[in-house]
Amino acid sequence: MRSRLRGRALAHKPAYLIAGSDWPKIDAAAVRLRGQFDEESVEQITVGDEPEVDVVSACNAIGLFGGERLVLVRGVESLDAERTAEIIAYLADPAPGTCLALFGGGVKEDGPLARAVDAVGDVRLFDAPDDDHAAQWVVKRFAEQQVTCPVAIAKRIVRRAGLEIGDLALEVEKLVVYGRGEPPSEQDVDLLVAENLDVKPWNMTDAWGRRDASGVIAYATADIEKPDDVIRVSAIFANHVRRVRQALLVLEGGGTDKDVQKQLGLRSPYQAKGLCRQARAFSEAELASAVVRLARLDHAVKGGSRLDPRLELELALVEISAE
Repeated sequence: MRSRLRGRALAHKPAYLIAGSDWPKIDAAAVRLRGQFDEESVEQITVGDEPEVDVVSACNAIGLFGGERLVLVRGVESLDAERTAEIIAYLADPAPGTCLALFGGGVKEDGPLARAVDAVGDVRLFDAPDDDHAAQWVVKRFAEQQVTCPVAIAKRIVRRAGLEIGDLALEVEKLVVYGRGEPPSEQDVDLLVAENLDVKPWNMTDAWGRRDASGVIAYATADIEKPDDVIRVSAIFANHVRRVRQALLVLEGGGTDKDVQKQLGLRSPYQAKGLCRQARAFSEAELASAVVRLARLDHAVKGGSRLDPRLELELALVEISAE
């Protein structure tokens, strides 16, 4: 293929470009690819985190442990013209034994970088749905996991969860696990998909992030006067825990606080840092369990339980805050 490639055959292609606005798919691809390399053979570069981004030098460096190396670059859409040109020149004669993986947001399919990667490797672009295609995206997401989802049910999910791509991906995953391969029903959606409220009550959620169960309950119940207040607090926690789990998935894929801010569409870097701090306090299994537990709480406080709604709230908050 290229003169330097004759020295050693790669199990992976010399380069991959995986980009677009469907960040859950992009992150999943990054996690899968990274998992195919020994950790000491992976070098990650996040554009914007470092004053000087020298991707080509990283690719040309000699590995200390032998075998294939992975140079994983996040935020490729933020590369300036000079650095992009350097990468394109490098791809004309890539280093043997090195796999360059470029991940990011908006990259033109017919642009020079995509063409250069395509000549020696693979280009995969994943776009998130717009307002008119969110339900079709949900249907397709279910189908990827061998589950049939009627369009009417998909629209119901979108109405409750909103259009944020990460929220929709998590809701599909939750419903797939809950349904054990069966198509989701209206009852399943109403039980598990908490309505998405864009509210951020930091006192409550910070106490939860510290695993301070008594503090969580004190803050969460301070202003409760009627059942609707419990429903509001339940929805706030469901929305927040979903975002913390999204942050953890980005971090576990090798992302940084800035990647979390970008991919979750957060306005403030401080909000991203807070989510990441809380994400590191929990395991993915704990957060997945908390998402399901809060969905059950939502069902309970809307008439699914004979217990007092406030008691249901306190029981759930203690459970998701426990060590």
